[in-house]
Amino acid sequence: MKVTDKLVINGSGSSKGGSFQTVEINGSGTVSGDLECETLSFNGSGKADGSVRAKTITISGSGKIHGGAEAESIRINGTGAIQGDVSTDRLNIAGFSTFGGIVKADDIFISGKAAIEGDCETEIFRSEGKCKIGGLLNADQVKIKLTAGESHVREIGCRHLQVTSRKGVLTRMKLMPAPVLTADLIEGDIIELTDTKAKTVRGNTVRIGSGCQIETVEYSGEFTCDPSASVKKSVKI
Repeated sequence: MKVTDKLVINGSGSSKGGSFQTVEINGSGTVSGDLECETLSFNGSGKADGSVRAKTITISGSGKIHGGAEAESIRINGTGAIQGDVSTDRLNIAGFSTFGGIVKADDIFISGKAAIEGDCETEIFRSEGKCKIGGLLNADQVKIKLTAGESHVREIGCRHLQVTSRKGVLTRMKLMPAPVLTADLIEGDIIELTDTKAKTVRGNTVRIGSGCQIETVEYSGEFTCDPSASVKKSVKI
């Protein structure tokens, strides 16, 4: 396939897919078909109808990829949607994003909002915004700093999980919802929780902090529980 140096779509223009060095979609432009390039950037409300393979993908406006995406780096500053599976080294979400499939990465950092319908597999997962994961979050290290409102992960499997919360003035005045992480199952070697609601927590070292409501804790090593937390049942295994 012939590689063209640059593709720029302005306004409501459209182009077929193909191989390019750089692709810029400005305005409400559309690329029809699969796309392969070094860099892809969305600056308006553009969309790519097929799958994308690139070194870097940047969504600064309101970009949508109808297929899957494979890249070394994906950064979402605006509103992004990728309907297929995602494979990347680094995923950075500063805006709002939705993923319709499975997300695989080496490093994920969320400072905005992210919703993943499928599983999420990564070495390092860090969230300082809001996250919703419909499947399993499988990672080595997970650090979640909760903000106002609910973050939800159906299942978490990791080596080390640390959940903390940040309560601003509006939350303390009850003008904003309290921060909370909800999960069905949390499994790990070292688990440290704050403001978490879970059915089952299972690990070696388990520390249940303030604001937690846990139905069952299963631990093989050390277990501690804050007096303000609620744990219905704890079992050493």
